[in-house]
Amino acid sequence: MQLFKTILLFELKLLARQKFLLVLIGFFFAAGLYSIYEGYRFTQKQLLAIDSLRHGYQKKYQEAVASFSADTTTTAGKTLFNQAGIPAVIEYKNPLYAIYQPHPISILSIGQRDLVPYYDLITRKRNFIQGTDAEISNPEVLASGNFDLAYVIIYLLPLLAIALTYNTLSKEKEQQTDKLLSLQGLYFGRIISYKLVFRFMLIGVMAWLLSITGFISSAFLISFDPSAAILWLLSISAYLFFWFAIIFFIIRWSQSSVHNALYLLGLWSFFLMLLPALCNALARLYHPIPLKTDAAVALRENSEAVWALPRKLLIDTFYLNNPKYSHLRTSSDTSENSNKRFAAYYYLLGHRMTQVIENYNQYPEKQNAAAISLSWINPATKTQYMLNGIAESGWKDYLSYQDQVNAFQKTWVDFMNDYIVSDKKLSLNDLKNLPEFKLKEKANKNQHILFGILYLFGIGFCIILLAIKLPIKI
Repeated sequence: MQLFKTILLFELKLLARQKFLLVLIGFFFAAGLYSIYEGYRFTQKQLLAIDSLRHGYQKKYQEAVASFSADTTTTAGKTLFNQAGIPAVIEYKNPLYAIYQPHPISILSIGQRDLVPYYDLITRKRNFIQGTDAEISNPEVLASGNFDLAYVIIYLLPLLAIALTYNTLSKEKEQQTDKLLSLQGLYFGRIISYKLVFRFMLIGVMAWLLSITGFISSAFLISFDPSAAILWLLSISAYLFFWFAIIFFIIRWSQSSVHNALYLLGLWSFFLMLLPALCNALARLYHPIPLKTDAAVALRENSEAVWALPRKLLIDTFYLNNPKYSHLRTSSDTSENSNKRFAAYYYLLGHRMTQVIENYNQYPEKQNAAAISLSWINPATKTQYMLNGIAESGWKDYLSYQDQVNAFQKTWVDFMNDYIVSDKKLSLNDLKNLPEFKLKEKANKNQHILFGILYLFGIGFCIILLAIKLPIKI
């Protein structure tokens, strides 16, 4: 312990004298603070938009409630009173929204949230294919994302670790102080290890301070999630441990400082550029995503085809698949402006488009599953997926949200059809108990993150054990 304290004090004094390293550390910390600011500003913008949607909905909702007691002595009041509770009017004037709410940690890892919609309009004639106009298949987008704290940790933190440690052993040899240290006998290897431990602690403390700063900033926007914060800190610690294991392995070769730097920068390029690009290329090659224009064409063609069906056939199909409404069947159902005709139209269109949606969604789901499977061979990419998973900002989280939105849309259609087919209006109590969309958390999310953390620590320990077998040449 005394030896460690001595080395700790020596390293602190040595670091204070090296202005370049201090500038590098300052740059890393400043980049981290700026990334937190960018994440905060982005999340704040989304939350303001969501808040505006909710205020707009509440305003329209209060107007709908007021229409039940409108003043019928005026023309406008009489119109409002007659429209009160009509399902089509309620849906048209005040449609529901499904919200993809930002997670408390999302300011630290924006992930795909800037590329995908964070709310969806829910109506019986909802646009069935939601999402961005462009396909998310760029490996840079999938692997790196935005300039958030996750980016700083994944990309810049290893570079800082390399700059602080690449010459830990080689410098002693080049200055010929290794001969003096070798007089300590078995302590020499421990001295080098303590030097690395000091640098690991230094960078780890900075990463933790930046993360805690992000947690505090996030608390001003969204309620704090302690379990997510703990998983985040463990994840970045495991990632840092992996890189220090790599560094320990390289410097044990006892090469020159230049060789160490080149080897480490080569490994950085391999893990953070070459391997992610190759993995994403493989995922896209074996699981390509079709253009969304195909789905848009299918929506248009199915809309026209369903509307062109003979009215009797359309109504028969509806009652055949919804026998609970059979007792409401009348001869007027096939009239041009029949409510049941419109209900049957939206039902059959939704049924056909459900198949189109399921067929389309299987491609991004398969590609995402392949990318996640391939991430196990690259600790850097695995860490990125872990951080996005903690922040619920990854592509997998969005696909889960979209599945829940599509399921809720069916619930909404069934709810409205009960009134439309029965030619009934919603009562004031019915209006107060409309279905609400609530986003559910993915099952076993934390377990997957914990497995990833153990995976990173496990790889790090294996590399260290392998490096220990390499003798230090004095």
